[in-house]
This record gives sequence, C-alpha cells and structure tokens, in this order.
Amino acid sequence: MTLLEDFLETIPSKYTKKSYRHGIKKMEEYLGYPITKLIKSPDASKEVTKFYTWLKEQGYSQNSRRNLVNGGIQFLKHNGTQITLRKSLGIYRTEVCISDHLLTIEEVQKMASIADLREQVILEILLLGLRVSDASRLEKESFDRLDEEPPVPLMIYARKEGTIYRTYISEEFQELLKLYLPTLGKNEKYLFPGKRKGSHIDNDVLNQTIQRLAKKAQIKIKGNLRWHVGRKLVLRTGAELGINMWSLKALTGKTISADMATYLEGLKLKDDFIKLHSVLRLKTSKANGRVNTLVEATDLVLRVLRKMCLKELQKEGYATGVLGVKVDYSRLSHKEILEEYLEKVK
Repeated sequence: MTLLEDFLETIPSKYTKKSYRHGIKKMEEYLGYPITKLIKSPDASKEVTKFYTWLKEQGYSQNSRRNLVNGGIQFLKHNGTQITLRKSLGIYRTEVCISDHLLTIEEVQKMASIADLREQVILEILLLGLRVSDASRLEKESFDRLDEEPPVPLMIYARKEGTIYRTYISEEFQELLKLYLPTLGKNEKYLFPGKRKGSHIDNDVLNQTIQRLAKKAQIKIKGNLRWHVGRKLVLRTGAELGINMWSLKALTGKTISADMATYLEGLKLKDDFIKLHSVLRLKTSKANGRVNTLVEATDLVLRVLRKMCLKELQKEGYATGVLGVKVDYSRLSHKEILEEYLEKVK
C-alpha cells in the first residue's frame, strides 16, 4: 500500500477522502512531482503556500482553494511533516456561500405535504440540523423511544468535529416514528437502510430526496438545493428566535471552544429546542377543512380519544389510578390515558 493510500484509509468519510485525493492530485500537477518528496522537507510549508497562491491566481474561490490545499497539508502532517503557514494568508478562512437556495420552513412543509412516510422522516431529520454524513448513518435503536414523554433527549455523535448533537425527538417526530419504525426489518441497523444488506443510505440519496420533493411540490429553486441548506435553516431560524449561540451549537453538533465548554456544562437545551421546533414543524394548517397528512389524522384521532377517556376517568369512581394511587390524568400522554381507561373498564 502506498503512503497516500495508507493516509486515505484513516479518513472515515468517503467524501472527505475523495476531496483529499483530488486536492493532492491537483497539488502534484502543480509541483510536477509526487507530494511524497515533501515529506519532512524544510521547503514543505513554502511549497504549500506557493500552491495556495497559484490557485488564487488561477481564479479559484476561497472555499475551493482551502479544500484543495487541505488535502496536501493533512497528508504531510500525517507523515510527520510540520506545516507552518502565515495567518495573514487566510488559508482556512471560509467565505459565506451565496449560491445555495435559501430554504424556508414553508417550503419544507410543502414538501412534507406530498411526501411519503419515509420522506417525512427524512425531512424531520433535516429539521434537526444534522450534517448529511451523520444523517445517513443514524441507527434505528437511537430512535426506538416511542413510549417516552416528548421531547425525548437524543445524543448523536458528530463525525466531522468529534462533538455531540444534544438534541431531542419532538412529539411530531415521535408520532411519525411510531408509524415508520415498524416498516423496518427487525434486524435492520440503520434508520435509513441502503440497498445492500446491512448498509446505510448514501449521502447523495438524501440530497436527491429533498431535490425530488422540491420539484414535486413545485418549489422555485434559486441556487443549489442540497442537504446543508436544512442545517442553515435551523441555525438561521434559531438566531431569528433569539436562541443563544451556545444552545444552537450544542443542538447542531458544532464545536464549542474548550474555554467556554467548562462554563456551559449542564446547559438546559430543552426549552430552546421546544421554542425552535414550535416553528420548525412539518405539519401545516388545514386546507379546505381537510386534514393534510396521515400524521395529522392520527393525531386528531388520538386527541379525540384522549378527551373522551379523560372525561370518563375524571367522573366519580375514577378518582384514582389502577393501583389506588391518585393520578393527575391531565399530565399523562395519549397512550397512558388510553391504557388507564382500558384497565378501568375491564
């Protein structure tokens, strides 16, 4: 195995691996010799700087220059070569991408109104603000928490930054999961299975799903529509709602600097999540007196049954629960209310 292949084997993401390979190949074309000749060379930093400057002269954007140079830098560091770059060079500076479509929650709701069950679950994940590589690898067992009172705490490992998404499963999402999880095979590992047995969905499929839904919903797209615009929607909406940046970073798995992390230990995110997802919902208002989605219909039936059962339970003779302990029925979930009622009327 070559030194390059050995390095690329350490990269878990196939997309990062592809980016690094492309950047190194481009750098070798510029150098006119293999990058391995720069390993532990005193000229390595100078050659990286010259390559970055050359890319700028060729008209590459800042983000493209950073991505192309980074592959070579990481390869050389992996092989024990110290790379020192002037801060003023701005290699790691990120420019705001203005070519992406500015996705709105109304557009997501339009997609949801014509989406099937699996696609609605995908849209719920989109509204959690996960990166596409993390969304594609979600495991089913993380979401099999259908009896817990929502919002249900959910911790997911963020592969890119090695952080944790400290988010939640909303009531709306939980109701969808009750319908979706039973459709998966008993031994299925992933929330979104791939075509091969035991595999997960490909990142490109998630991108293609939202693009297909947008087209089907007749949404006019201005710019690129990709999974990342959902992450932007979550962070932008949070900022507009006045949610502090530390909560937003924790909810979306962004890195919090070590000097601040100590002070933010135990940060209460539940209220901020509820505030955020009171806006970021798939359910839309009713149109022409009809219920728009299967989830809304299910929720309507549950609420009617809850109201009927609650009324009966609160009558004289139903003042206590099945174990003889006084129960505040108004605090019980739909499922608990129905179970309590069925137990009482046996």
